[in-house]
Amino acid sequence: MSEQTTTIAATPATPARPLRRELVIAAMLISTFMAAVEVTVISTAMPTIVARLGGFSLFSWAFGAYLLTQAVVTPLYGRLADSYGRKRVYLASAGLFLAGSLLCGCAWSMGSLILFRAVQGIGGGGLVPLASTIIGDVSAPADRPRMMGYVSGIWGIAAIAGPLLGAFFVKSLGWPFVFWINLPIGLAAMAMVALYLHESPRTGRHQPIDLPGAGLLVLSIGAVMLMLIQIATLTGAEIGGLLALGVAALSAFAWRERRVADPLLAAHLLRRRMIFIANASAVLCGALMLGLVAFLPSWVQGVTGGDALLAGVVLGVLCIAWTATVMTLSRHLPRLNLRPVAIIASTVLVAGSLGLLAVAAGQTVLWLCICCVAIGAGLGANSLVFTVAVQSSVARADRGRAMALFYFSRIMGQALGTAAFGGVLNRGLALLAPGTHDIVRTLVDGRRRAALTASVLHRLADTLASALHADFILAGIIAIGALIVTFFVPRQEQLGQEE
Repeated sequence: MSEQTTTIAATPATPARPLRRELVIAAMLISTFMAAVEVTVISTAMPTIVARLGGFSLFSWAFGAYLLTQAVVTPLYGRLADSYGRKRVYLASAGLFLAGSLLCGCAWSMGSLILFRAVQGIGGGGLVPLASTIIGDVSAPADRPRMMGYVSGIWGIAAIAGPLLGAFFVKSLGWPFVFWINLPIGLAAMAMVALYLHESPRTGRHQPIDLPGAGLLVLSIGAVMLMLIQIATLTGAEIGGLLALGVAALSAFAWRERRVADPLLAAHLLRRRMIFIANASAVLCGALMLGLVAFLPSWVQGVTGGDALLAGVVLGVLCIAWTATVMTLSRHLPRLNLRPVAIIASTVLVAGSLGLLAVAAGQTVLWLCICCVAIGAGLGANSLVFTVAVQSSVARADRGRAMALFYFSRIMGQALGTAAFGGVLNRGLALLAPGTHDIVRTLVDGRRRAALTASVLHRLADTLASALHADFILAGIIAIGALIVTFFVPRQEQLGQEE
């Protein structure tokens, strides 16, 4: 659900024969699906993984490590592909992603899983932008819009399939196959690229890669994420130290970006009002989306006693509402004004998010599904209108950098969102039931849950429900923030037009 891309300058490519071109495009669509589904496929599997590995207090890092490394390396892959060629860089990216997937399935603790998810993110950061660029290279100009439509469609399919696939593997083959399923698919895609993608010999200089800038960005965001996730166990001095480290590293990154010849991000575009508003919305909606995707399964499985499949159905409802809204709204975009559409979408998002506060421990998941319909519709509409707004509010020469900045903001929002939701939940559990951070492990594991007496089960479920309600309050606050942002959209902003 959280689509990402970056523009990489076209390079001469040998004209592709129809069969070879179709195989290369198929390999790129497979790669896009792998990267897209990896964000959500573990959402329904995570409660079961926690039940096996423990370490619930580190829950958010399983999402955050993947997103953080993926976001930071995405701009780097564009530079590498320009310097060393699409094929070589794609194979390296896919190889790292598959190595991380293999290691994730072999994880023996939550700490090792987090480390291997970071490896997976370093590889996954190149799959989608390289896939989009390679498809553009091998397609005729008239076919490129249709091909990019296929790429966008893959994201919708992945958003719906991810939670359900995660639930299926947990119930049938076991949680490691959530990661190992990438291996045969990814190897097939790599083989097709190795055999059928041919590039012309490369000429020109190698573009410099700002690795120190990337390191400062990782340090700044990572410090803030650590502070948010572990806030329940940190002292005031430790919280202040991590926050100060994050601010200092971010300031150093901004200072360096203004002085290097090839900055990592085109942050100067944020001076434009529409770009700034769109990126602010991307951060907030990204945080809300992945925060809920990460922790709603804990409610379904831990509080209501449902299984991973039921959790997948709940998230599937959210994703279907997202996709249906985008498909319906996209037909009418050229005739619409951005401001009212964004305000209506954010109002629906607020209604769905605040509706979560009415979910009670003894209820079925029906009300949860109703809330997910509103949340999915609001998030989908927001994502679509601000994506088109960014494309329409800059000149063609700046569009690639503007979109890269927009998707970077969304991924950063997702990473910080999982950290914030995880920190709030950890703090709630620490206050309500000190020393019981593995409460989800007890409630999700069928044998452990069955061994509990009725009174203990009721008490633990109520404790988890109370802690998760704090997350629902945070979701409402973030949704209200997204609504407030839309009121700063210029009244005359029209969708579907170019500057």
